[in-house]
Amino acid sequence: MALPRQDLQAGFHIGEFLVEPRQNRIVRGDAEAHVEPRVMDVLICLAEHAGEVVSRETLNQRVWGNVVVTDQAVTNCISELRHHLGDDRSANRVIETVPKRGYRLVAPVLAAPLQRAHPVSPPAAGKRRNVAAGLLLTATALLAGGWWWWRSASDPGLSSVAVMHFENAAGDEALDYLGLALPDEIATLLTKSRQLAVRPFGYVDGEDPLAAARERKVDHIVSGRYYLEDNGRLSLAIEAQYVPHERVIWRTRITAPVGDLLAMRGRIADGVRQGLLPALGVRAVPTSGSTPTNAAAYQLYLHSLALPQQPKPTERAIEMLEEVVTLEPAFAPAWQALGLRYYDYGTYGTGAELARQRSLAAHRRALELDPGLIPAARNIVTHRAETGDLEGAYHEARRLLEHFGPGADTHFTLSYVYRYGGLLEASQRQCELALDRDPRNPRVRSCAYAYLYAGKLPRVLEFLSLDEGSYFVNWGTVLYYLRLDDSKGALHVTRQTADDATRRLMQPCLEGARGSELDDSVAEFVRHWERSGDPEAPYAVAPMLAYCGRPQEALRLVERAVDGGFCAYPALDLDPVWEGLRGDPGFQRIRAKAMACHDRFRRAVEDG
Repeated sequence: MALPRQDLQAGFHIGEFLVEPRQNRIVRGDAEAHVEPRVMDVLICLAEHAGEVVSRETLNQRVWGNVVVTDQAVTNCISELRHHLGDDRSANRVIETVPKRGYRLVAPVLAAPLQRAHPVSPPAAGKRRNVAAGLLLTATALLAGGWWWWRSASDPGLSSVAVMHFENAAGDEALDYLGLALPDEIATLLTKSRQLAVRPFGYVDGEDPLAAARERKVDHIVSGRYYLEDNGRLSLAIEAQYVPHERVIWRTRITAPVGDLLAMRGRIADGVRQGLLPALGVRAVPTSGSTPTNAAAYQLYLHSLALPQQPKPTERAIEMLEEVVTLEPAFAPAWQALGLRYYDYGTYGTGAELARQRSLAAHRRALELDPGLIPAARNIVTHRAETGDLEGAYHEARRLLEHFGPGADTHFTLSYVYRYGGLLEASQRQCELALDRDPRNPRVRSCAYAYLYAGKLPRVLEFLSLDEGSYFVNWGTVLYYLRLDDSKGALHVTRQTADDATRRLMQPCLEGARGSELDDSVAEFVRHWERSGDPEAPYAVAPMLAYCGRPQEALRLVERAVDGGFCAYPALDLDPVWEGLRGDPGFQRIRAKAMACHDRFRRAVEDG
């Protein structure tokens, strides 16, 4: 809440910082910092309009008056204030930059208690309790405000980084695979830092990566190119850029014999730890996990990383990685990569449950070899949830949170399990914590479904926007529009999707086709989604069948989801999409099974 200027001059709190304008001082505990009068004047101006955007022009006029100064003068003052208040531009927890408009003080501002120069008589007995209660309320408000700010400020904002596809400047097609494999190695090394948010590979690729990174609010990008030298050596040039300023912050060149990729890996690892991580403003992390020693196995591993995530290439990647772990059984990243490929083969391909069980075993082996491999731990939780072992998944997710601590990944993983068990409010709370710690994490997009199933539509698009344009988000947006009965919006998005079983049903349906016109596409749609190894998937898409006039086929998919371990209760009661089916006997039968699934999971959570 904004305070009058005269009250601010007497002193005020921003969280647990005491600001004393007359002394040009900012105090926190026993520590204090003195600032220039102009810097303090900027802070007072922001505090006077707390919660509102203050333009640069207003700051110039209020602080410098008729003196002509450059924009850099304001920028420098803001930067110094952020430094003294434990904030930074990426976090925006105290001072938010509003592009093209100005700055906003977003942390709570509270008046400092008055310091009386002389003692005063105690209040009369009849008033003493009211005064004490007032003081208690004031103290509570100050402590609550201070706790809120400390909680935010003590969790520094994550710096985001995306690693780009490397350019093959060698002119040798046999080396094309390195354009994907080497960036993957760098991204894997960067994920070891808990201070970085590493975006998925390809997140900002394009003709203008800087523009794409700005649009997706990525702080840094890492790019590279490799080429052959006359002496038979492979050279790799890597650079990192700070996106907001389009400034190169780190650059290196690494060389190794063209056939010695193990040496190249070691030099890349040294460069990341000693140069790239410090340039990104984070601490170097100790080496953990396993290091490959078999050159043939490592080269085969790199080749597997470059294969696309499509059915036939995935099968080939599995063959390659199985050979890698035979030759190099202690190499954790190979087991992790094999687990991901098994998962895709079992969930989206023809590998079925056997491939999914192998995926779980591979992830467990990866985690045994490298206990710091958070993606493997996360994938174990995902697997157990999707196979109906919700109690096991819940305990794994709790251990993940306890071991790695609060973070976007750990909170999101727990939210995922809660969603499967039908604890939608608990899932939403974990989603908000995940979003708070990494507001642009594309993986958190599926939190949209925790709100979609609960009928809380206003929050859905905020989560879907985290990965705008992806297959997952496109169909999530269609499902959102269906709940609004907005066929035009749903059709517009549908026409932008790839040609597959879902589009072949939804496009004619949204264009008005009904009855026998949809028989073939409905049959194909049902077959496709019944093959999914993820029980949530048939539940998520079932509303499409209901919207297209096929309620019994929709209930068939819902029942399959519930039988697979996805507790669709209380979503069946809360989600407006089921309003027309709640009187159906089949719906009531499925609802009873969903309630039983939900109750079992709820009891498991309550029992700890």
